[in-house]
Amino acid sequence: MCRNRSNTAVLIVVLVWGLVPGIATAQQACTTGVRIEGTVTDPTGAVIPGATIQAANGEKQITDATGQFLLACVPVGSDSITAKAEGFKPAAVSAGKRAGEVAHINLRLQILNVETVVEVGGDNNTDTQPDAAAATLNTQQVQQLADDPDDFLRQLQALSASVGGSPTSAVIMVDGFQNGSALPPKSSIAAIRVNPDLFSAEYQFPPFGGGLIEITTKPGADSYHGALFFADSNSSFNATDAFSTVATPAGKRRYGFELSGPVVRQKSGFALALEKRDIDEFNIVNAITLDATGNQVPLRQSVSAPQRLWIGSARGDWQVTANDVAALSFSSNVDNRDNQGVGGLILAETGYASLVGENDLRFNNTFTPAANLLHQTHIGYSWKRTEQFPLSTSPALQVAGYFTGGGATSQNLNNRERDLEIDDDLLVTHGKYEWKMGVQSLGIFEHDFNPNTFNGAYVFGGGSAPVLAANNTPTSQTTTISPIEQYRRAQFNLAGGTPTTYQLTTGTPLVPLTQWRLGLYLQGAIKINPHLTLHTGLRYALQTSPDSTANFGPRLGMVWSPDKKQTWVFRARAGLFNGVINPSHALEVERLNGERQQEVTIYSPSYADPLVPIAGSIKVSTVQQFPQSFSQSGTFGGYFNVEHELPRHWGVRLNIYLGADWNIVRTSNINAPLVESSLGPAPDPIASLLEPRPIAPDLNILQYQNAGHLAGHVLSFVVDQHSYKQFGLYAYYAHKIFRSDGGNGDVIPQSSYSNLGESSRADWDRPNSFFLTGNLNLPYRLQFSTEFDAQQGLPYNITTGTDNNGDGNFNDRPSYASVPGPGVYNTRFGLLTANTVNGDVPRNRGVMPAVIHLDTNLSRVWNLNPGDKEHLRTLTFSVRSANLLNHTNVTAVGTVLSPNLGQPISAEAARRVELGVRFAF
Repeated sequence: MCRNRSNTAVLIVVLVWGLVPGIATAQQACTTGVRIEGTVTDPTGAVIPGATIQAANGEKQITDATGQFLLACVPVGSDSITAKAEGFKPAAVSAGKRAGEVAHINLRLQILNVETVVEVGGDNNTDTQPDAAAATLNTQQVQQLADDPDDFLRQLQALSASVGGSPTSAVIMVDGFQNGSALPPKSSIAAIRVNPDLFSAEYQFPPFGGGLIEITTKPGADSYHGALFFADSNSSFNATDAFSTVATPAGKRRYGFELSGPVVRQKSGFALALEKRDIDEFNIVNAITLDATGNQVPLRQSVSAPQRLWIGSARGDWQVTANDVAALSFSSNVDNRDNQGVGGLILAETGYASLVGENDLRFNNTFTPAANLLHQTHIGYSWKRTEQFPLSTSPALQVAGYFTGGGATSQNLNNRERDLEIDDDLLVTHGKYEWKMGVQSLGIFEHDFNPNTFNGAYVFGGGSAPVLAANNTPTSQTTTISPIEQYRRAQFNLAGGTPTTYQLTTGTPLVPLTQWRLGLYLQGAIKINPHLTLHTGLRYALQTSPDSTANFGPRLGMVWSPDKKQTWVFRARAGLFNGVINPSHALEVERLNGERQQEVTIYSPSYADPLVPIAGSIKVSTVQQFPQSFSQSGTFGGYFNVEHELPRHWGVRLNIYLGADWNIVRTSNINAPLVESSLGPAPDPIASLLEPRPIAPDLNILQYQNAGHLAGHVLSFVVDQHSYKQFGLYAYYAHKIFRSDGGNGDVIPQSSYSNLGESSRADWDRPNSFFLTGNLNLPYRLQFSTEFDAQQGLPYNITTGTDNNGDGNFNDRPSYASVPGPGVYNTRFGLLTANTVNGDVPRNRGVMPAVIHLDTNLSRVWNLNPGDKEHLRTLTFSVRSANLLNHTNVTAVGTVLSPNLGQPISAEAARRVELGVRFAF
C-alpha cells in the first residue's frame, strides 16, 4: 500500500512539472507572418502523400505519408498557397489570416477539370460534410493516443460511442475493406476517421450499432524512414487489482520497429512494421467455496495470466501509370494467452490456454480513367484461428452465484475461418453532382471444432429440499436451500444434495459452414446552391446460411447553412438499415440438429454417476432450428444536427439520433412445458417437467426467431477547439435511452409463452456518458495529451440460478416478496424470492457501477540533427498512464439471487504507468 502511494506521488510530481510551465508561458509563435498547417485529401477523404504545397512567396513543402504539411511562417500577403498532386487538379487556398495567427487548412483535391478555390478563416468557412459526428485523426493526433493496443482500442471505441450503441461493438475497417479487422500496429497508421457519414448507403450498419473506425495505413515513401521503439510498464509503477489480497501489479513491455522507403523512386515503395508485446497480468478469483468440513469460505486467488502478442504489417505501393496506383498489404496478429476464462466466480482449475491469430492479405487499386471518374477495387483474403486448451477435462461444475469449477465447457475448441472480400467502387463527379456506387461481397468459410460440454456440466441452482435434523437425517418438513447448501449436501451425501441438472453433449465436434454476403449501393450528393446540399442513397443486401434476400435500405439527407458567413450548419438524415445474421446462429443449428451432436440434460441426477437413471430423474434432449421464415434485422435511423462556429475557431454541435429495430434475433423453446406462473412455496422443477408439451415429450426445441424489438434515442452535445496552436480539445456529453426485449447474443425470454417483463433497458445502454480528449503544447517542446471518459453502469439481469419452469434455460427471474422467509432475500431492490415460477422482477433490473478512465501522455522530442531537414533524426521520450485515477472499473457483479447479489466480483486493470522511448530517422 505504501509503495502504491509513493508511486502515485511521483507520477503527480511529473505531471505537475509538465503542466505548470505551460500555464505560465506560451511557446513562441510566428509574429511576423502566418503559420499554415493542414491536410490534403482526395474526393473520398483519403489522404494524399507526396502532394506539393507552395506559398505565393515560393516556399514549398511536400505532404508526408499522412497527407499533412506545415508552412511555419508565411509572410502576410503571401499566404495564398496551391496544392498539386499527380492525377488531381490543383487547388488554391487563401488563408485570410493576420500576422501571428494560425490557419488550419483541409484541402480536398478534386478530379474535375476545374480549379477549386477555398477561403480559410474568411467568410466562406462552410462544413458541408453530411455527418458532423465524424472525426479525423492525423498521424500526430494518433501518436498522442495510447501506445498499448488494448488502451488504444478502448480510446477509439469511446470516441466512436458519441453516436450511441456499445463502444465494444464499433466496427474497425482498414484501408477501405468492409470486413472488420484487428487493429494494425499503431506505427503503421497514417490516419483514422471515426464515424464518417454513417447514413451513406456505402455502410450497412446504423449509427447506434456501435460506430465505425476507419484506419488508413502508411504507404511507402520517396526516401527511407524508420523507427525503433521500446516501452516498459514495470510492475513497480503499477497499482494492484482492487480485489486482490496480494500485490498484483501488471507488467507490460512493448518493442518493435518500422521502416519505409522506395523500391523504385517515384514508382514503388514499401512500408514495414513489427511489434512484440510481453504482458504479465493477473486474473483475480473472488468466489465463495467450501472448506474440508463443509463451511463456506471466501476464496481470493491471484492467477498469473501471461500474454505474448505479435503484431506485424507489410505494404507495397506501385504507381502503375500516372492515373493508376496499386497497393498490396499483409498484416498478422498472433496472440498467446494462459489461464484465460478465470476470474470473479470462475476458479483457476476452469481456465484454459488460448491461441488467437488473424492474417490478412489485401490488394487495392485506385484508378482515375477520366477527369471526373475514380475507380477503386479491394480484394482481401483473411485466415483466422481460435484455439483453446483446457487445464482440466473434468466435468464443469457451477454452483450458481458462488463459484464455477471443474473443466472449461469449451474444452479443445478449434475454430478456423477463411474470409474472401471483393469490393468495387466508382466515384463520378459532374458539376453540382457527385455519385458513388459499388458492390461489396464477403464470403465466410468456417470449420468449427467445438466440443462444447463434451466433458459434461453440473449445475447446482438450489430449491426445495428436506429440512435436516441435528444428526443430518431428513425430516418430513421442506425448505428452500441455497445452491451452495445443495452442493454441500451433495459433497457429504446428504438428503437434498442431488444436483439440479447434468448436461452432456456427444457426437461429431466439427461443423463446417459457408456464408455469403452481398451488398449493392448507390449514394449521391447534389449541391443545390452554396448553402444547400442534398444527399440520397439506396442499399440492397442479401446473405445465405440462412437465406435472406428482401433487404432494401433507402437513405436521405440534407445539409443547409442559412447565414452569409455560414457559421450555422443544419443537417438532417434518415434511412433504413439491415443487420447481418451472425454465422454463429447457423453453426449452432448445424451443431445441435440432433444428428451431428446430441445434447441431453438430466434433471435431479445422481452426483456419483449422473448417466445412471435414479428415481425422480428426468432426461430431456435439446435441438436447435431456424423457423421456416427468417430474415435480417431491420433498423430505422433518423438524425438531426445543429452546428455553430464560434469566434476563435471554437465549435459547438447538438446531435439527435432516433432509432428503432425490429426482427432482432431471440431464441425461444417452442416445446417448453405448459406451466402456469406461481408464487409461494419453493416450486418443484420435476413437476414442471411432467407438464404436457405442445410438440413432443422430453424435448427442448430452441428456435431462433425474429421476435425482438428496440427503440430509443441519443442526444449528444459536442464542443471542440480546432485552431489554437497551444492546445486542442474535443469533448462530448451523450444521453441515451434505449428499451428492448432483445439484447446482446442469443437472448432467451424467461417464459416461452409470455413476454411480460422482457422489455427493459437495452443490454448495452449507458444512459449518460462523457468523453474528453485534449492536447497541450508546453515549453521546451513538451507535449501533454489526455483522454477522459466516464460512463454510467450497464444493466444486468437478476436470476434465481435455477430452472423452475422446466424450459431448459437458467434465466428464471425472482419475484417481489412481501414478508421474509426461506428463499427470500433482503436486497437493494427490496424483498426478492426464488420461490416462484416466471417471476415478476423485470429483466435488466440491476445496474452496475459507473466506469471512469483517465489516461495521460507527456512526451518530449529531440532533434538529433536539426541542421539537416532532409534526413531528420529524432528521439522521443514519453510517460503514459492508463487509469491514472486508479478507479475500480467493475466488469462483473453477482447476478444470482443470494446474499452476494449486486456485489462487484471483478474489475478492469488498475492504474498503469508506461515509460517509452522512440528513435526515428
